[in-house]
Amino acid sequence: MMKTPGRQARALPTPFQLLGWGMATIGLACLGFVTWYWLSNASGQTPGDTHNYILAGLRLNAGHQLYEYGPGDPRSAWSATYALFSPPLIGVLFRPIVLLPANGQYIWWLAMDVLELGAAVALVLRAPLATGIALIPLSLCVGMAMQVGNVDCLVLPGLLLAWCWIVRGHDGRAALVIGLLASLKLTPVIFVWWLVVTGRRRAAGIAIACGVALAVVAIVGSEPLIFPRFYEVAMTNLTAPPSDLGPPALARAAGLPNLFVSWLPRGILLAGALAMWASRRRPGLSWAIGAQLMWLGSPVIAIHTPALALVAIAPLAWPMAASAGRRLRDFPRDAAREVAPNAGRTWPGIATGLD
Repeated sequence: MMKTPGRQARALPTPFQLLGWGMATIGLACLGFVTWYWLSNASGQTPGDTHNYILAGLRLNAGHQLYEYGPGDPRSAWSATYALFSPPLIGVLFRPIVLLPANGQYIWWLAMDVLELGAAVALVLRAPLATGIALIPLSLCVGMAMQVGNVDCLVLPGLLLAWCWIVRGHDGRAALVIGLLASLKLTPVIFVWWLVVTGRRRAAGIAIACGVALAVVAIVGSEPLIFPRFYEVAMTNLTAPPSDLGPPALARAAGLPNLFVSWLPRGILLAGALAMWASRRRPGLSWAIGAQLMWLGSPVIAIHTPALALVAIAPLAWPMAASAGRRLRDFPRDAAREVAPNAGRTWPGIATGLD
């Protein structure tokens, strides 16, 4: 049976689709090159952040302190002031991991790389244009996150999963994921604020309760006063000179006063939190702002940190129906969008998804 001209036209890709997949191909090629480069130049040594996590687990298993080096503890060249800068749960998590062969180095490293690459591929399949454009400048950041085995490789797919569950109405499950991620790395805590401002207060309570339960796990697995020690570490990061990357670097290069440069991350965080509240009736946009705050509002920005910006593409990849996005009682009703929330969209890479 011959195809009609109409069916043939529908089978051909549109110019927007060609543009999107072209950009996705370029972005994936950049990521592939970066991945090949660090694999071909990798040494036999444990990568930086994975090394820190392993040493933290070894110290706890030896009965030593988490944030200080004890007698005979191997030192990391990556952490000078303190032995670790991450929340205590990551050290407790590595207590059983370091019992595996090679201290669990390759298992953790491979798991982080698979999760990071899997998240990038999932975004490409759902929103090729936006993801392809983002991957061009962020490929170095994504590749570096995989090289060092940073927990950011878990944060990206975890937040994508949380968004997918929110879109499907499983706010409680998403809250548990957010609580877990915020317990392993502080920056995802901004999405607890997102749950509050978008009217998902029960889910916010679940996220907080999850964080409290995991804090108990961290105390049991380390020491009773571990969180006062972590507070001291976190304040050291907050009051230290800002990183040479991100907004502080631009402000410093522009010749702005040091006081302005040092307070800039906190100003961005406050302004971003207000912007999330102001855009609460457009949950996707508010989510995207929160995703950018995870690195723009951090006083410590490593080369891999901007890779977290990919979380902002989640509302484009998995658009939220208008009715699912409304949790506040004062949201205006729009019957047309209730009936056809995806009307006017042609393909995933062009979707706005921010309503």
